[in-house]
Amino acid sequence: MNIISMTATFGKLEGATLTLSPGLNILTAPNECGKSTWAAFLTAMLYGIDTRERDKAGHLAQKTKYQPWSGAAMAGELRLEWQGQRITLRRFANRSGPFGGFEAVYTATGDPVPFLTAANVGETLTGVSREVFVRCALVGQGDTAVTAAPDLERRIAALATTGEEEVSYSATVRTLKDWRNRRQANRSTGLIPQLEGELGQVRRTLEDTAQARQTQAQARQELAGLQVRKQQLERQLEQHQAYRQQALNQRYAQALQQQAQAQQALESLPAPDPRFRGLTAAQAMEQAGNLSQQGQDHSRQRQQAKASRNRLSAALRLWVPILGVGGLLLIILGFFLTLYPLSFVGFGCMAAAVLVAIVLVAKMGKYDKILYAPAPPQGENMQETLQRYLDWLTQRQQLEAQVHHAGERVADLEAQGAQRPVSSVTPPTADPHVLTAQLRQVEGQMAQWQTRLDQATGALGRDTLETESRRDELAGQIAQRQEEYQALTLALEGLEEANATLRQRFSPALNEKAGQLLARLTEGRHCGLTLARDLSAQVEQEGVQLPHSQLFLSAGAQEQLYLALRLALCDLTAPQAPLVLDDTLANFDDTRAAAALELLAQQAQERQVLLFSCHSRDAAWGEQHGANVTKLS
Repeated sequence: MNIISMTATFGKLEGATLTLSPGLNILTAPNECGKSTWAAFLTAMLYGIDTRERDKAGHLAQKTKYQPWSGAAMAGELRLEWQGQRITLRRFANRSGPFGGFEAVYTATGDPVPFLTAANVGETLTGVSREVFVRCALVGQGDTAVTAAPDLERRIAALATTGEEEVSYSATVRTLKDWRNRRQANRSTGLIPQLEGELGQVRRTLEDTAQARQTQAQARQELAGLQVRKQQLERQLEQHQAYRQQALNQRYAQALQQQAQAQQALESLPAPDPRFRGLTAAQAMEQAGNLSQQGQDHSRQRQQAKASRNRLSAALRLWVPILGVGGLLLIILGFFLTLYPLSFVGFGCMAAAVLVAIVLVAKMGKYDKILYAPAPPQGENMQETLQRYLDWLTQRQQLEAQVHHAGERVADLEAQGAQRPVSSVTPPTADPHVLTAQLRQVEGQMAQWQTRLDQATGALGRDTLETESRRDELAGQIAQRQEEYQALTLALEGLEEANATLRQRFSPALNEKAGQLLARLTEGRHCGLTLARDLSAQVEQEGVQLPHSQLFLSAGAQEQLYLALRLALCDLTAPQAPLVLDDTLANFDDTRAAAALELLAQQAQERQVLLFSCHSRDAAWGEQHGANVTKLS
């Protein structure tokens, strides 16, 4: 794959275009002028931007770091040549995020490239995943160190063994261990302990079910016997209750009889003296005193009236005849003597006699009313009358109290449920208190057994057949998982043995290739190297009998070693990908830089090489040796 041009609105790049050529491209610019941005842009155009990446302390996600400074939407275009076809790639922002939009077209016609998508374009064109591209083909300043990764390890292992790229030892070991740990990581975790725990629970459930059936049968038997005993005690207590009811009814009948007798006696009392009717004892005594006084007053009045009447009667007998006879004589003398005035005087005397008679008779009538009026009782008779009334009043109050008390007694008995007696009940023999205590004991026992019955019935709510089926199923699963556990254990043991063998012959092709490149970079001072599984190196030095660790090398020699390793890895794992170096030679001295540029120029015969550099020496070397030199603005 050869890149023809790149146009970027990406970070500090605002619609900038970079034109490239096949072979070695040396792109020079001072620091902070966008060299690393171009390298990141190329990676983003090929593999997209991970929108799941988040900003962290001291680290910005790519979607944040390379947001255009102008505030415009992130966009880019990449023109390239691949397998004889010119293709244009475009990425732009959409709802899914920056660079979420993608299109790939044939440059000449504009027709879509059907087999390229946003997800596969990088791996399709370069032949490697993003991880391998970043770890091998993209080399930054101070980033020549190589670390193992599952995808890179897989490709290295393929070179060292069969060439197949589907197998990664570490990934396979992790997978097998994960599978085994899922079954049983230790005694308490994993699928097997989980299944064993569930099986134990199921077995306990079945045991509980059997126990529950036994408890249920026992509880039903005990409840039946207690129910019979309860009914017996209740019948005996009912007999006591009937007998108590009978006694209550008898007292009720007696109370009714007493009430009727008292009411009858009250109604049979003779009527009291009308002069005292409705009076209290005090009022009656006061009334008796008044009546006695009235009798005495009446006696005095009669005596006085009798004396006055006698006087009037004597006057009547004296003066009326005198006036009448005198008047008559005066009338007769007057007629005979013709002394008419005298006759008139006689008439006056007779009129006076009549008037006197009328007045005296009237006064005598007034005294007759007093004399002939009924005399009130006096003295001892009034006391007797009063005493009879007081005795009547006392008797009446006593009878009313008897009626009232009898009525209260009747009401109280009725409130207690008393009725008129219906039938006779035989007196019970057992003590009701003992019967009640026995009944409470029986009811308590019944409650306890009922609780046990309910619990047993609840425990039997589960389907026993289903539980037994689950038990058998779990036993089968445990046996299967144990077989799988043993098989995985054997597989891991076999893989460990195979890995031990692989370590003995690990990456001979990579060792050979990296050793050749290191020898050319160091002009033969270091003639070879050997890589461990973690990609650490043992370096063979000219004139030194034993290889030694890379840690014994100088900083410059270490960078040469890692550059050789990077180039070797890129040659062996990503032969189609362009090689991108971002200020990789910044720390090389002039001699080492010249050796590295010569080696890159040779690499550029097989693939496109992009060297971003801040040194004018690299540009000068490129101009002398025919490289494409571009000064970035």
